[in-house]
Amino acid sequence: MDILKGYVEAFNRDDEETCRNLIDNEAALGWLREEIPLLECPDKDIERTYYFRFWTYRKHLKHTEDGYVITEFLPNVPWSGKHNTINAAVGHHLCEGRWLKNASLYLNDYVEFFLSVSEKSHMYSTWLIDAVYKLFSVTGAKELDKGLINKLVKYYEKWEELHGLDNGMFWSIDNYDAMEYSISGTSEEWPQKRGIRPTLNSYMCADALALSRLAAAVGENEISARFMHKHLRLKEQINGLLWKDGFYRAFHYKDGESIEDTLKSAVSSEVREEIGYIPWMFNIPEGGKEAAFDLLTDESAFFSEQGITTAERSHRRFLYKADHECLWNGYVWPFATSQTLTALINLIDNYEGTERFKEVFIKLLTQYAVSHHRVREDGKTVCWIDEVRHPLYDDWSSRTILRDWGWQRQGKGGYERGKDYNHSTFCDLVISGLIGIKTDSGELRVNPSIPDDWDYFRLSNLHFRGKCYTVTYDKHGTKYGSGKGLTVTEE
Repeated sequence: MDILKGYVEAFNRDDEETCRNLIDNEAALGWLREEIPLLECPDKDIERTYYFRFWTYRKHLKHTEDGYVITEFLPNVPWSGKHNTINAAVGHHLCEGRWLKNASLYLNDYVEFFLSVSEKSHMYSTWLIDAVYKLFSVTGAKELDKGLINKLVKYYEKWEELHGLDNGMFWSIDNYDAMEYSISGTSEEWPQKRGIRPTLNSYMCADALALSRLAAAVGENEISARFMHKHLRLKEQINGLLWKDGFYRAFHYKDGESIEDTLKSAVSSEVREEIGYIPWMFNIPEGGKEAAFDLLTDESAFFSEQGITTAERSHRRFLYKADHECLWNGYVWPFATSQTLTALINLIDNYEGTERFKEVFIKLLTQYAVSHHRVREDGKTVCWIDEVRHPLYDDWSSRTILRDWGWQRQGKGGYERGKDYNHSTFCDLVISGLIGIKTDSGELRVNPSIPDDWDYFRLSNLHFRGKCYTVTYDKHGTKYGSGKGLTVTEE
């Protein structure tokens, strides 16, 4: 049975192809068959969503005079940069796309675009250098040279110029973390507060470590040592200053107020928000803080039937009213869900005594997979990914608001703006987390985190550093006829 063909034909049949870029629906099957790792597993919700997300990802691939780029929205939106690009989710784009057979062809141009061409490379907080390191961990970094290192240094130093603080940390505003109308960052009397937040500080800490490692790989030892120092200093500050009462929190201040006074007074630190898990996305926390992840299955904290909420449900300002379609005051965002599930993968892989969280990861990944749907007006349920979900009932809330506004409110992006929204990962979570493909050592390792009742899975057409592999798990040796247990073969 041709699993991929069946899924793609169904996706195409149910799709309203509102925008076409390099690879349209007609060409999707051939391109996906060539480019993506092919998955077979017992959980058909995960399997279907895996193929759906690669099917939507290719919609965002554009070939321009500046090379290949990846978009976030399919229709043009007024706040985007050249070629309709937005830097907010570039880290997600690189981590999801690194598993393509021709990842270097498509994504090296994209990296170069943000380092040399885009005028909005520092518009939103993001973890570009860390994602470049993860991309190269799969492709082999053949293009890595001193010229690229120098561009990465300039990119990092621009963040220091724009957002750096005297103590070596970084300030940001929730809106430019791509997380507008958060509880910590916005209030009626004090909108758009500057904050020392787990977001940009974690991204810069991770980027410094990645840059140190990349520089060392090409013999730039002075750069490597300098950025390792920045990484260690920022890691110490994140753990020492942003960890309060059992969680990583955002601290916000008024213009003119000192950093020291902000950290001392702990403004807004009473709210726990999903951004508190971002440090684990980059292995920043020390051991001993893992109990924070118990909140992910707590209905008074971050668990809802619709997904992980962006703020704790018991907070007095949970879902406060605001006249906007994008709210981070408790709604469920795939962007943040991807970050938190990546943090969970790191927790399970890299911290002692975390075995119990494997079941949490599986539960939340499965919930995330199931959320990729919409019930159309004709009653048919179709695969769907959009911007933001309501935490209390089954609804893509931003889509509902935009539709009720008649799609045409000025400056909002028009009809079906959020359809096939490319602002998160899913396939990377399956490949690197569930199936457990690890590449950071320079070798292909496999450490699955699959449910105990799975009898099989297969991931084929997996490209790693110029070679192609098949990873197979057959509990009883009867599914694939290649022996019991886990096997890795080169195709």
